[in-house]
Formats: sequence, C-alpha cells, structure tokens
Amino acid sequence: MGIQAFVPSSGGGTPGFDYIASIRMETYNRSWTQSGAAGNYVVTSNLSNPGYAYFVGSTTTGTPLNKVVNVNHSFTRIDIIAPTGDYVSLFKAAVKSTTVFANPFAGFASFPSTISSSGNFVLPTSALPLVTALIVGAGGGGGAHHSGGGGGGGGIVKLTGYLAVGTTAVTIGSGAGANQSGAASSRSGATYFGNVFANGGGAGGRGGTSGTEAQGGPGANGGGAGGHHSNTPGGVANAPSTSGTGGLGTQTGTAVFIGGYAGGPSHNGNNGDWHNRAGGGGGAGGIGGTGKPGGQSGGDEGAPYFDDITGSSYGYAAGGAGGSHSPNNGMGTHTYHGNYGTGGYGAHSSAHNAHPGNSGVVVVRYYIA
Repeated sequence: MGIQAFVPSSGGGTPGFDYIASIRMETYNRSWTQSGAAGNYVVTSNLSNPGYAYFVGSTTTGTPLNKVVNVNHSFTRIDIIAPTGDYVSLFKAAVKSTTVFANPFAGFASFPSTISSSGNFVLPTSALPLVTALIVGAGGGGGAHHSGGGGGGGGIVKLTGYLAVGTTAVTIGSGAGANQSGAASSRSGATYFGNVFANGGGAGGRGGTSGTEAQGGPGANGGGAGGHHSNTPGGVANAPSTSGTGGLGTQTGTAVFIGGYAGGPSHNGNNGDWHNRAGGGGGAGGIGGTGKPGGQSGGDEGAPYFDDITGSSYGYAAGGAGGSHSPNNGMGTHTYHGNYGTGGYGAHSSAHNAHPGNSGVVVVRYYIA
C-alpha cells in the first residue's frame, strides 16, 4: 500500500486522506518528531512493507503500518519500526458519516452448503468473502435403565457477515451414546467452523431404583433427570458455546449463541405410583419438560431452534424426550431436519433402550454476484 493509494477522492462517499509529511527509514528504528491532535491517522509504507508505528504523547497508541487508527490523544512524536530504505508517510483521515445498508446480501445469488462430516469448507473463488453460518453442537445421549432422562440438544452459534476466505477447517461433534453411568456424564462433542465452536448437549440422567436415579448432565443445553423412585433435578446449561478463547465479540461479523436451556426434572410427586417419569432434555429453543405422573409418558423434549439458512425453515438441536416406566411410553421421536444436534430419548424400563445423541452440523450460506 503506497502513498498513491491515499490520494483524496473527489467523490463525496469515501474518506479523504490529507497528506502531512514523509520520512526515509535510515535504520529500521526511527523516532520522528511530528506533533498532531487527536484524530484518525494512517502511517503508510511506500513499498507496502509490514511495520509498526507508535503515536507518543501523554499516552501511547500503537498501530500496524497501512491501517487507519483512531488516536484519541495529542502526540509529539511517532516511533516507527519498518525496513531500512523504505519511505514512510503520515496521513490524517477525514471520516464521513454513513447509514446502515439494509439487506446487504439481497442482491446476490446465494447457496447453502450442509456439512455433516469433519473436513473442510472451500469457499468458491467467485463468492463474496463473507458468509452466514449455523454451527450446531452434538446432542447428549439419553439416560439408560429405568426411566432414563432425555439428552440435551447441542448448542448453536449463528454467524452473519463472517469473514471466510479460501479453506476453513470443520469438525463435526459426535453425539454421545446412552448414559449407562449412575452419575451424569459429560456433554457431547463440540462442532467447529474454524476457531468458532458450539458445544454439545448434556447427557440424560440414568434412571434407577430406590434412589439411584441420576441428575441430568450439564451442557450447552442440560440433560433431563433420570426417574423412577426419586425426585431428581434436570441438568443445568453451564457450558455455553463460544468462538475461541477471545469470546464471541472478537470475531468478524455478528455471532449469536442460541441455547442455554436446562433439562427437565423427574416427576415431583408419586401420586401413589412410585414409577416417576424422567425429565426431557433441554433444546436450543426451550427447556426440557418435567416427567409426568402415573401411566403417562416421560417429560417432553425441549424445543428446537428453527432457522431458514437452507432456504426452508428447519428445527435444529431439540432435546430428547424423557423415558417412562411403561413399555409404550417415553419413546420420543424427532422429525427435524436431519435430527442434527438432537438429544437422544431416555429408556423405559422394559427394554433399557436409550438412544444416543445425534451428531452436529455446520450449514454455510455463501453469496455470488
């Protein structure tokens, strides 16, 4: 990026860059006595070299070369690190006000890509470098044995206007198997799109007899409580999805976490029937249902999150239904798109047939002019 790139435009829609002065880098480390007031500045390399500049005053503001930076204080010198022999120039930017550009992608043809196995997403060379993506963690496994709790649905991260170029690594989280343990197990696998990830759902609590029932497991959405003889709490949603170690706000584009719902408890009163029903797993769209008394079914599955990123509205990451004691109850079924991120339903006592959680998915919509 040379000096010529910052000649002020005669149009009214782009910022103007007012040239101030230039220096030659006699060594790679130069201190330039140059004062200025607070404002937006850019220090450029004539040879488009990388480097760094520090605006020094009562405090110091640093910036890479060739980038506009807001310096919110006056300064008396600029310390520069850049290759010897280069020419470095200082410009002040006059930034003009703008308004929101509504429906920015409406004028482009767009295409969805559903990725259900780990690998890479390769952005077509003709596409815009911005995509919309739905990242869904895996669903938790249902609880086994008598009246097992439903698994929690996976967490979801929705990215809008996310910067994607070339190849982006994708890891699809695997759903956990049925929870055979007396204690609530860990959540299912996370799904990654680059360094952005959505955590998996919590396991459904194992059902039991005489007080051996397990609490629902924690996850992006909590697993349902195991039932049978005791009143047991559902799993908490204590593992929200994030985008890398820096948090959601560090990513390009808008990132939104979807989920955070608890699993349902087992039935909170026996009404003369000791066979209490298990709780349903929390879904990305709602909490898991409480187990029901008597000969009724287990707790309802937590609602999925509905999104039209594929072009049609589909549900993702529902919770799993809780199991009952009777052989014909508690057999939750899921009719959502691919069952992506859906928690497994809990077992009833006759067959002990809890269902594993479903794997996650990444859906990317890209745009071509």
